[in-house]
Amino acid sequence: MNMKNLFKKNTEPYSSKFLVNNFPSGRNGKVVYIRPEYHERLLRIVQLSREEKTTLYSYIDNILEHHFKEFGEDITDYFNDRFKPIL
Repeated sequence: MNMKNLFKKNTEPYSSKFLVNNFPSGRNGKVVYIRPEYHERLLRIVQLSREEKTTLYSYIDNILEHHFKEFGEDITDYFNDRFKPIL
């Protein structure tokens, strides 16, 4: 048995969570700038998933959706601890 395959993670949950095209067109969003090396990496991942026809826009949106679901409570707590109302 190949050692590389022994430690290979199951990629199905990742692809079904992040490499899903929820938006037919990325033209409705806003322009954001990301590091060139991240852009290249993200684009390569999307290009590898062409079977699902995932767009870069949709992939980034899925990553952000997961981030806010995973850390939404922490983000809210952080904000509330630092920006308390005056009254």
